[in-house]
Amino acid sequence: MENTLIIGKIYIFRAVVSQEDFTKVLWLPDHLKEIDDQVKTGTANKCSEHERQELSIFCQTCGLRICAHCVLPMFHGKHVQHDYCSSEDIYAKTIKEVREHINHSRHAVHKGQKEIEKNKKSSNTILQYRKQRRDEFNRMHASIHMKIDRETDKYLEKIEGERTILNDQINQHNEVITIVEQEINSKTETELISMRKELLSRFQKLPSISTFNSIDTTKNILSDFLTLPWQTGEFILYGFSRKNSSWDNFIVQKYSLDYNQSWSFMVHPNYSTDKHRNVLSVFLKLNNGMLQPIDYTYIVELVHSSGDVSLNYTMKGTGQFKSGWQNGWKSFYPIEHLNSGGFLWPDEDKIKFIFKFQPATIFEQNKVLEWHLNQMEHKARNAEDAIARLQEEKKKIEQTVTEQRRQIEKIEKREIQLKETLGSQQKDRELIADQRSELKALKRDNESLKKKLNDFVAAQKRHCQEDLRNELQRYKKTRNC
Repeated sequence: MENTLIIGKIYIFRAVVSQEDFTKVLWLPDHLKEIDDQVKTGTANKCSEHERQELSIFCQTCGLRICAHCVLPMFHGKHVQHDYCSSEDIYAKTIKEVREHINHSRHAVHKGQKEIEKNKKSSNTILQYRKQRRDEFNRMHASIHMKIDRETDKYLEKIEGERTILNDQINQHNEVITIVEQEINSKTETELISMRKELLSRFQKLPSISTFNSIDTTKNILSDFLTLPWQTGEFILYGFSRKNSSWDNFIVQKYSLDYNQSWSFMVHPNYSTDKHRNVLSVFLKLNNGMLQPIDYTYIVELVHSSGDVSLNYTMKGTGQFKSGWQNGWKSFYPIEHLNSGGFLWPDEDKIKFIFKFQPATIFEQNKVLEWHLNQMEHKARNAEDAIARLQEEKKKIEQTVTEQRRQIEKIEKREIQLKETLGSQQKDRELIADQRSELKALKRDNESLKKKLNDFVAAQKRHCQEDLRNELQRYKKTRNC
């Protein structure tokens, strides 16, 4: 009775209820809906023609679920002699097909995601390309606007004047129309008849509406910018028949064309690997120029010997050029048809080519101009560096010249001093000569004096020895005594 609560004489029992027990409780609408779904499910699996029969067969002919009685004539089945299979088989087949489609769709999704990545990369590439082209165009934008403004300004004043004239004429006509309509609405028949001449004279006095020719200036304004310049050259090969018999390498002629670029026009027979084809090969090569590829449109004409331009053989191509790259045709024209086609000039035995090329777009032209500008700036910087070096050398030379001038001045001063010294030395030499003469005389006198002195000393020595002998004798005598 631990879980029993007594209220009065009513016993209330307590029980532990888990969360799962609450999930089994349904509100009445939900309970009715669940019952209805069960009824519908049971009804859906029953045959509508044969009561209480399960739909366990699938009619492949009709594409419907049926019961076993539907295929039996004894039960008046509507699917007798139809192709059929069990519901389990068609269900398994359906599941298999659906899963195959799911896998195919997943593969398609994976492929689509890859394509989206490619699409994003392409989009980024296009956006980057658009930015580059916009930047390139913006650099030209100001100058193009100035050109267009200059071209259009000269027409605007004339057009505005014509518009003013037309507006004035239209206003006059509208004014007369308004006045006459007011007269018509306000006057009687008799009054209008009497005013007939006056009304008609108003219209007769009106000016005719002027007609002006339309001015189409678009081509004149944009032609200089959108029509790119052609670079042209001419190549003549003399002695063709002689050279054709011993032709091993390209015949090349170089051209220095616009923007400080070096091009070569090259002609060769049988450049193609097909040795049985006797054809001319023609190429254009950029020897020295842009370091980045530039799209070009190029045209080569084989000139007809008659001089009729309409008979020239022309080929047009597009390709990228940068320094060292070439484009052209391995099979330009059959050699055996040159004479019959009128392209071999018989009197001079020559063939003649005219070639021309241009950047493919205005943006490519802008790249060439930027490259040329960079080259010019580089040369200008080199020239400035050379000028700076020359200025330094000039300063050094000027310093050397100044130093040399100082040395020359010192030398000149030294020369003057030497001249003065030489003058004094001459006097010294004369004085020395006199002194030498006197010295010689003194030496002679000295020699005679030395001689006399020697004689005197010698004589003196002789007298001293005699005196010593005499003194010695006197001493001896004294001792003996």
